[in-house]
Amino acid sequence: MRNFIKTGKIEEERERWVAALDDDEILRLASSVRGRDKCIIFQPRKRGSYNICFFVEFDSPPERWVVRIPIPMCIIPKDMLDEKTEVELATMRYVSPKTTLPIPKVHAYAFSDTGLNGLPYIIMDYVDGRSLKDLDYGTGPTWGYLVVGDADTPASKHLHQQLADVYVQLRQLQFPKIGALGLPSHNTPALSCDPEEIRVSNRPLSIDVVLQEIDGLEPGLSFPPRKPVNTAKEFAAGLLSLAANKLEKEADQTLDEKKPGSVLYAAHHFERFVRQEWLDHTADEGPFVLTHGDMEHFAGNILFDKDYNLVGIVDWEWSRVVPAQFMVPPLWLAGSQLDIVLMVQASYNKIVGYLRAAVQERERAVGLPPILSTEPHTAVVIGLNYPDLAFDDEDEGVFEREAAPRIREFLEASEERQAFLELKIKEQFEFFEEERQHWGNKTARSMIATRSFI
Repeated sequence: MRNFIKTGKIEEERERWVAALDDDEILRLASSVRGRDKCIIFQPRKRGSYNICFFVEFDSPPERWVVRIPIPMCIIPKDMLDEKTEVELATMRYVSPKTTLPIPKVHAYAFSDTGLNGLPYIIMDYVDGRSLKDLDYGTGPTWGYLVVGDADTPASKHLHQQLADVYVQLRQLQFPKIGALGLPSHNTPALSCDPEEIRVSNRPLSIDVVLQEIDGLEPGLSFPPRKPVNTAKEFAAGLLSLAANKLEKEADQTLDEKKPGSVLYAAHHFERFVRQEWLDHTADEGPFVLTHGDMEHFAGNILFDKDYNLVGIVDWEWSRVVPAQFMVPPLWLAGSQLDIVLMVQASYNKIVGYLRAAVQERERAVGLPPILSTEPHTAVVIGLNYPDLAFDDEDEGVFEREAAPRIREFLEASEERQAFLELKIKEQFEFFEEERQHWGNKTARSMIATRSFI
């Protein structure tokens, strides 16, 4: 979401809410879970995009916990707070006994009906680890010079071997439906329920669904709550529907950064490419495998010690079961975001090759066929999960020489497309003017192109 008026208001509310939280109330909650033992805050609270974490420490016996509470201004309505909490609890409960992945132990939790001030929470072990950013991933000789595809260092090799183990273990967790894991019932205790009773009972909740919910775009029309998906074709259609929903209903299409015609052109051809060329129709009914859901795009949820050993995988709230084709290497392998990766694809592909070799080695070691290691579809999957990244225009030089005539022909072939584009340009102008008035600017942001569309 790039609606700075709305996000600014949300941020102000969020700051006020976070500032009003009482450390003593958190300590009383943690103490009540451990027989009223005394505890202290051992490091400052940490606020992420969707949650705030408090770090508590018990003296005897020594133990450190994290009290994690969703920020209500970031995810609405409350049913969605409970939904993501259930997904995280069910996934951690299911994965822990079935893999050797380092997942924090959960000590207590509550949904909004019995939670802290009407909010759900999870209390789990504190993981004493560092993110790859803390370990300077992507900079300096330790990891190699990733921007040119040089990742042939001991640290990078060790990272790839550990990532390979994570992917191969998750790849073996297969399910008959697509979506997110859920508990047998709302009253089933997550800490003691039989993992075999955990099923795919939720929709494939994602960050994009949440952002569209915050923006009032009704993403539940594409993926209704508590409704899993039966086929890969249906899942891809849902993701494309979310993208079309955003394009249709959101006033700000970033047309100060993108050419209007190219946005519509890219949306149309991306959908056609996914449906007709990319999607593996031979695997329409499976296999469906568990993914972390956020690790592909963000490296901050995998934690390491000082020797680069994996010590924790956290933030399972966006985990979901997807077609195996959607299980892709991390975008951050080259130390960059998607827009940079697309400019240095050769370097990224080279680093993915290192990871793929590690995956193949791990697959051979556990006797698996090389399924995962032959499916590099990162850019397409990231584009489906984050449509803002998919509906971008092409490289400027190539765009001017080659794509412009195709886009013009595409628009002129349909009066409906031209009318839709006229509407989006009008909405964009109105949005920029609303911004100007809200911030008191002398001039509004300007469009890249108007009448020409391209």
